Amino acid sequence: MHSVSKLILTLLVPLYGMGTQFLVLPTHANELSIGSHPTMGGISPINPALFSAPQNHPDLSISRGVWFGDVTLTHLGYTQLVRGKTFHFNAKYSGLSDLEFRDAVPQDEALSTFSSYGVSVDGGFSVLREKQKYGISFSYIFMGLYTETSSGFGINLGYARNLAKGMKLGLSIQNLGKMSKLSEKAPALPARMIGGISKQLTFNDYQNTLYCSGEWNQSASTGKFYFGNHFRWARLSLMGGFAATENVVESSAGFGLNLEKYQITYGIQFGSQNLGIPQILSFQFRLP
Repeated sequence: MHSVSKLILTLLVPLYGMGTQFLVLPTHANELSIGSHPTMGGISPINPALFSAPQNHPDLSISRGVWFGDVTLTHLGYTQLVRGKTFHFNAKYSGLSDLEFRDAVPQDEALSTFSSYGVSVDGGFSVLREKQKYGISFSYIFMGLYTETSSGFGINLGYARNLAKGMKLGLSIQNLGKMSKLSEKAPALPARMIGGISKQLTFNDYQNTLYCSGEWNQSASTGKFYFGNHFRWARLSLMGGFAATENVVESSAGFGLNLEKYQITYGIQFGSQNLGIPQILSFQFRLP
């Protein structure tokens, strides 16, 4: 059984983003639409320094979507501003069900079915010092494949600085930690570092933000580059993005409605892998 489990894990990581790679999957429609940028704030940003919430009103966010290969994505986020610090809590689930277990002999019916899943729960805070923001979060990670499970802890660090003329610089370091053994070997966390800049342009009632970022991931053989744009007018948001590695090109789009206490955002991504079309729908609520 162990050899079968390890074979399935090897296949799932590059194809479906399972294994510990679920930690780097998008969790919010904004991220799917624009890309993974360390200068993009909100309730579930890439950079733990940029979590935000309005004064005296916590924010709650719920997201549901699907990744390549019909992997389901679920995210719950909560942020609150307390005495100049923004505290955040996030829970993420990624799963793939109805996997078939078969032996080496061809047969019509599978011997059984099983699932692969990953769960991450993290909490932390961010602070503002003049034009600079610092953030940290701690994660508990649990994942399972067939009858095997593994758990561990991770640390995420973030930094952001407001520059002149609407520009912002951001740096995020994620998934520094360790996991327990899964079968005979401990899975490696996908440590990643993302750096980027953004430029905000404002004209009358229109606001537009351009994003450019680069990512290094310990589990990937090449780097990844993200380019995104977020246009806002009145209650409407329009988003678009482009990402590229050495062998894969992805484009994305999305839109959102801001209804004061409520926000609805939808994002979709198109890639060159031909493994499906990722989509995420996010709801954000301003609590009393």
